[in-house]
Amino acid sequence: MPGTSSLPLTARQTRPASLPRIVPAPGKAHPRPPLLLALAVPLAAAILAAPGTASAAPSGGAGEGYLEKGWLIWDELVDPSWDPQAIFNELGIDQMRDDDPRAEEALRRFMERWSQAPVNPAIGGKAVKIPGFVVPLDIEGAELREFFLVPYFGACIHVPPPPPNQIVYVRSATPVEGVGVMDVVWVYGKIRAESFRTDLGNAGYTLPADRVEPYREEDG
Repeated sequence: MPGTSSLPLTARQTRPASLPRIVPAPGKAHPRPPLLLALAVPLAAAILAAPGTASAAPSGGAGEGYLEKGWLIWDELVDPSWDPQAIFNELGIDQMRDDDPRAEEALRRFMERWSQAPVNPAIGGKAVKIPGFVVPLDIEGAELREFFLVPYFGACIHVPPPPPNQIVYVRSATPVEGVGVMDVVWVYGKIRAESFRTDLGNAGYTLPADRVEPYREEDG
């Protein structure tokens, strides 16, 4: 149902998988997000998208329908060669405290690497069906034409945003009505490995939508 925080992530799951919520840190505000807090959300997304957890989705190239026996899995948007955990290991982030003088530089280097996360070129050109949370980019009244589709609640609203290979830019020729921030939808269309940049985040994929439908739990 729109507004929920669960989505199916792998074809072998029979019920939607719980996704991480973003919870404000207790205590007084910091002038910048503490390093470990700032990295908690993207790390959760990276773990969900780890190539080793991917299951094979039904084949479905352009013209073969919308993966009729399943859906496009978010971890399939990640290039199989990309290992997000390696970034943490290389920078030694798990060995740092928030007040570590090396933290600022580690965070800068992490975000630079994070923003360069590669897409999976094998996905480009496929007619797909994919679920996700909506981050509106162009909305007039009750009509929505452009939005980011993201895999977990709060992405692109809280910082930092997901890596580009976990953001899909959706453009609908037909206005989508009754869909708001963080509503959950199914999007159908032919996905492209084309980037789209905004202040909210950088999408690694573009998806001209043939149709957009509200997500229902029974769909999973």
